[in-house]
Amino acid sequence: MKYCMPGLGDRLRRARKPTGLSQEAVATKIGVSWMTVHRWERSQRGVQDHLLNQVCELYGRPLRWFLTLEDGDLEDDQTVTSHAPTLHRAGVEASERIYRKIGEAPSSQRGMIEKVVEDMLDGLKQAS
Repeated sequence: MKYCMPGLGDRLRRARKPTGLSQEAVATKIGVSWMTVHRWERSQRGVQDHLLNQVCELYGRPLRWFLTLEDGDLEDDQTVTSHAPTLHRAGVEASERIYRKIGEAPSSQRGMIEKVVEDMLDGLKQAS
């Protein structure tokens, strides 16, 4: 399966920059051409699932970070804890936003969405 969704290229670029790796270095480490990495970051080509998993490991980011549709969906833990009194309301709003996005997603992306949700829930269980 190939991941091809709005914002993925930008997230790939944003995750690579702090690592200090060039597109060429990333390409060498995961076994693709630098042009492929370049096209991923410009959202000109989809990323095969096994390659995206390698990128996740290389960049130290979970899969859900690359596939979340909105930046606000991935608040850091400090932000969430500092807003503890309104956590329930924020959780409800986030759930509504997620349900709305899932409803708008093409049926061809439902398998990917299920995988991301399962990964997120597994991560939450491990963090508990």
